[in-house]
Amino acid sequence: MTGIGRLVFSALILLLLVSANARAADATSSAKPTSPPAAALPSPVVAVVDVQRILQESLAAQSVQKQLEAQRSKFQTEISAEESELRQAEQDLTKMRGNVGADIYAEKEQQLRQRFSTVERHVQSRRKALDQASTDSMNTVRKSLLEAVGVVAHEHGANLVIVKQQVLWSDKAMDITDEVLVRLNKTIPQVQVKVVPDDEENGGKKPK
Repeated sequence: MTGIGRLVFSALILLLLVSANARAADATSSAKPTSPPAAALPSPVVAVVDVQRILQESLAAQSVQKQLEAQRSKFQTEISAEESELRQAEQDLTKMRGNVGADIYAEKEQQLRQRFSTVERHVQSRRKALDQASTDSMNTVRKSLLEAVGVVAHEHGANLVIVKQQVLWSDKAMDITDEVLVRLNKTIPQVQVKVVPDDEENGGKKPK
């Protein structure tokens, strides 16, 4: 076979191989099941809500703040009384120096230190309890707020709600804050704040 003949023969073999591979690839691809096309996303219908305003003006949020203020005031009164007693005890101990034996004075001083530590733990415990009560109560308000937003948004056919504080500008017609506030006030006009003392304040036993 001449050189030209060998080249032609090699070209024909290569062409046959390419054609065979192409047919095999087509057969394989046609054998695989085709996945259904993804459903088209709906066009956005946007509403805007001023969450910060609602958390300030809603009846539920205001009731929480009033109850917490009352609890803090009561707590401050209790602590002030305890601090006054400690200051008086400290003054009495100072006057006692020189009038009693060193061992008695040391014992009285140790007792006073223990009282200071007890009051300090009490202060920390009450602050922790108040902070937890505030968090739990406002979480209840926020949960109801989300539910109110969902209902009002559905009524307007909105499928996307954006917090007003995160929006640079929007048309006033997109703002549903007033409607959400009205619905929230009807749904949950008040939240009961529960201040639960920790174990130390209950003699090491958790409150029932």
